[in-house]
Amino acid sequence: MGPPGSGDCEARSEVWGQPVLAVSSLAYVIVGLWVLIWGLRNNRVNRWETVLFAGALMAAGLGSADYHGPAIGPEPLLHDGGLALALVVAFGIDLRTLGFAARPIVWWLAGGTTILLGVIAIIPVASPALAGVAALGLVIAEILIYRRSLRTIQPAFWVGVGALAIGVVVFSLSRTCGPWCQPDSWLQGHGLWHVLTAVALGCWGYVSLPRVPADPRSHAPRVAS
Repeated sequence: MGPPGSGDCEARSEVWGQPVLAVSSLAYVIVGLWVLIWGLRNNRVNRWETVLFAGALMAAGLGSADYHGPAIGPEPLLHDGGLALALVVAFGIDLRTLGFAARPIVWWLAGGTTILLGVIAIIPVASPALAGVAALGLVIAEILIYRRSLRTIQPAFWVGVGALAIGVVVFSLSRTCGPWCQPDSWLQGHGLWHVLTAVALGCWGYVSLPRVPADPRSHAPRVAS
């Protein structure tokens, strides 16, 4: 295994690491902060789910910034663990939406997350496959939710899908030795991937977190005294 980020095209310096990729990783932190502030101000959003999802996004951003920057923490555990945690939390929220009881989900996700992070720590090369499994589980849950009309498709849904689709294409073409790879350029495809996937996850939170019915009293007509 090469140095952190060696497959992500940008040349790595001893002092700054991969500056474009490190800075662009903070998109997850920014989106996570936005989700947290928005969710805590929205009376239709479960606060615990908001805190968990937003916290996982911020952890993903900080881990990725360290991975592409100074790499002082355990890698790739910090880089992959944060994003895997965000996907696991999102999957748990989807399971609740599908009608599964909350308490078993909490225990199942806690155990699954512990195993997931343990495997990444012991077998780092397995992290992409594990992240793929978590993403696949989330996609299946999303399909079931929309097939059962448990959520309505909003413009933010299509923004998120479009951002993810573009991100996948850019990610594939801008890898090391890919046709769009320019190691010394300030325009890095993997950095755009960071921003686009952060936007996609933020859109998912915007569409999927609101589930608690609004207080009907807030919409009740005022009675003249």
